[in-house]
Amino acid sequence: MKVFGIGWAKTGTTSLGTALSRLGFNHKTQDFDFVDAFYEKDFNRIFDLTDKYDSFEDWPWLLLYEEFFARYPDAKFILTIREEISWIKSYQSMLADQGKASPRMNEIRQKLYGLPFPNVTEQQLIARYRKHNEDILSFFSDKPEKLLVVDWSKGDGYKELCEFLGVGLIDEPFPHANKATERKKSNLLSRITRRLSQKSLLPDVSK
Repeated sequence: MKVFGIGWAKTGTTSLGTALSRLGFNHKTQDFDFVDAFYEKDFNRIFDLTDKYDSFEDWPWLLLYEEFFARYPDAKFILTIREEISWIKSYQSMLADQGKASPRMNEIRQKLYGLPFPNVTEQQLIARYRKHNEDILSFFSDKPEKLLVVDWSKGDGYKELCEFLGVGLIDEPFPHANKATERKKSNLLSRITRRLSQKSLLPDVSK
């Protein structure tokens, strides 16, 4: 069985990937090396990779649900969602943390989103996010047993995931990975450590 996370970026895709790994799936997260293959519809190159793994999430896999449905008849698909205002704030926070994008990253985003990065508006981003979800719900409307829709912020977790996948429920907290607060703490700690190191205030642990 293949499992494809097809939720838009910043909807808890990292949490899904972590959960699938903990459930024993041989997991593959985003891989920008395959963006050009997606854009050029070089599906053979993509299938050469996806044949080797059990589960996937993030770019470019989330855009290929129709192709994956045709190739893997037993596959299951998971759409992670979140409220639009919460989503756009999280996405904009991610962009701010990353700083100015390189020309190559803008090119990648143009190919994946179909939007004019870096000169993209908030309204365009929300409309693209909304269309992705609507397209998926429409595609799976006559095959609902193949699709699970989850919102981690509303309390969904291992129970819904394990029931859908037909695997045993594991007794551990659901991994709410990559939360903005945790990311900010990590970034702050990294900056402080860098500054201290530059000022030679850190102890010499080699002695």
